[in-house]
Amino acid sequence: MTVLAAADSGTMRIVSILALGALLAGAAPKTEDYYKLPSIERIGNNLYQSTNVIIETRACLHLPVDDEDALLKYLGPEEYKIVWEDRSTCEVQRVTLGETLPI
Repeated sequence: MTVLAAADSGTMRIVSILALGALLAGAAPKTEDYYKLPSIERIGNNLYQSTNVIIETRACLHLPVDDEDALLKYLGPEEYKIVWEDRSTCEVQRVTLGETLPI
């Protein structure tokens, strides 16, 4: 019969920290899943424009304040949402990269 050695408090503390770290590693948001949208503006019904990206949303009523920044969160292939400074979100229908539209 095998008898396990008693663990001292230092070993148990290290094991606890490692277990907690492994648990939280999967829960933390990855920075590569977010893209900055500096100075985003509403240019039409469900249309928003940032520096060099135009975003079409679904039923988004958010009105950005002056020089509001937002984040574009990548959810999966062709799935995004806008995360505003007030932490509200809008579902994205389409993202277009390129030249800015004349306003």
